[in-house]
Amino acid sequence: MKQAIEKKKKVTWSTMLALCTALAAGLAGCSGSTAGTTDTPADKPADAAAPADKPADPPADAEPELEPVELTWYYPQNQAHVDQAEVNEAVNKITKEKLNATIKLMPVDFGTYEQKLNTIVASNEAIDIIWTSSWLFPFANNQRKGVFQPLDDLLKSHGQKLYDSMQEKFWNDAKIDGQIYAVPNYQISASRAGLVLQKRFVDKYNLDLSTIKKIEDIEPFLKQIKENEPGIVPFGTTRGFYSALIYGIDTKVPVYKNDPTHTVLPEVTKEKRENFKLAHSWYSQGLINEDAATLKSAADAYNKGNTAVWFDFTGKPGSEVEFSAAIGGEQVVLHPLAKAVFTGAGSTMNAISRTSKNPERAMMFLELVNTDKELYNLLVYGIEGKHYQKTTGEFIKTNPESGYFTNTDWVFGNIRNEYLPEGAPADKLEQTAAINDEAEVSPYNGFVFNTDPVKTETANVKAVNDEYYAALATGTLDPEEYLPIYEEKLEKAGAEVIRAEMQKQLNEWLAANGKK
Repeated sequence: MKQAIEKKKKVTWSTMLALCTALAAGLAGCSGSTAGTTDTPADKPADAAAPADKPADPPADAEPELEPVELTWYYPQNQAHVDQAEVNEAVNKITKEKLNATIKLMPVDFGTYEQKLNTIVASNEAIDIIWTSSWLFPFANNQRKGVFQPLDDLLKSHGQKLYDSMQEKFWNDAKIDGQIYAVPNYQISASRAGLVLQKRFVDKYNLDLSTIKKIEDIEPFLKQIKENEPGIVPFGTTRGFYSALIYGIDTKVPVYKNDPTHTVLPEVTKEKRENFKLAHSWYSQGLINEDAATLKSAADAYNKGNTAVWFDFTGKPGSEVEFSAAIGGEQVVLHPLAKAVFTGAGSTMNAISRTSKNPERAMMFLELVNTDKELYNLLVYGIEGKHYQKTTGEFIKTNPESGYFTNTDWVFGNIRNEYLPEGAPADKLEQTAAINDEAEVSPYNGFVFNTDPVKTETANVKAVNDEYYAALATGTLDPEEYLPIYEEKLEKAGAEVIRAEMQKQLNEWLAANGKK
């Protein structure tokens, strides 16, 4: 414990000083140690003058003992792990030694994560760390509800090493009104939207990927699969394949790239209409899985291994290995349809709950997860020798049937600390960093739409999308009949009110930042 805390002390002086300050009221040893340091000459041991019959003063550099605490961490997972408890116990051996804390890992499946967390938050249950994102248990909406604590001071006092590990542009995505409310998980933060294809079919039909420049270009290949591969779904999807990334629309704000007027686009653009029509054409031809509109998880579209092609919004380096593992070992190839765009760090973050009784220790734990290679890989891959084997260098061999297999390195922390699963590019981490550095950055980076003035309309539009979007985007519903109904309902729900409010806030942000 002492050795571990010594390591912690070396992070920064401010970390130790603030820790001492925070604990001073309850830990007499902390104030005593500080006084001894101040009063003792630097070349004289702190206890040199102590009488033999009197307990020695604590060493000048003694660190206060931390009170033991238990932290609770909620995060999403693809599936329950048989050996979850065993891994949790191994995690606690590390955190007990280094932080005098135990962690109650609380994985929840992706399909029910949002509902589960909404229930927990509504009950005011005391929890410590909550995984959040731009797409699941949404960060901005929940921050506006007061679910998360501001982290600026905690990062300075207990997470400076963590803060220093990422560029400012990553932290910008964790800010609301200028304050940081979450810790981004460093991973690919740029998107190269494109297709994932099973290599066995690409090879069998000699598909020349250089000819696939737009989403429409893959249709002849899908038809080949349909005609010649019984039991194989040509194209698997859950919520369709519409993305601003492949239609020249900014990803931060729905504005056409390079539009000098900065005009916010409506909920349904002409590109979205065309996309829905294409999806319906494929669905009608039997090229899309019949249950596309009702699947809850994106992985459900391909993880049975009988899907030839699916759409990937990220295109992260090394994801071939994750997809391959998810479909039973068949090799896949990625084919980007757009150049990389910096989409920000909002896709995976961890925040500290406002109900946390130990926010300082929660921040210390988040710093440890993001800087301790052993802890991070334990969370991602499980126990060495049981759930994975080291092979050569940084490479490991995983086993999906071992009892612990997350396939979600991006949920836990900084992927630059991870081992590489067999089949991953040796330069995966370098590729990730290069794409993050070189990806196109939106001119609207830093703008966050405050939905408070349009809460009612936002809820109403969400309800309409919950009813129609998946069915239209997957081609299950005929857009000729249902698009007019969908658009009429969006109008009544207040979609245009939302657009006007976003335009107003965007104009104000542009003016305030000297961009208009």
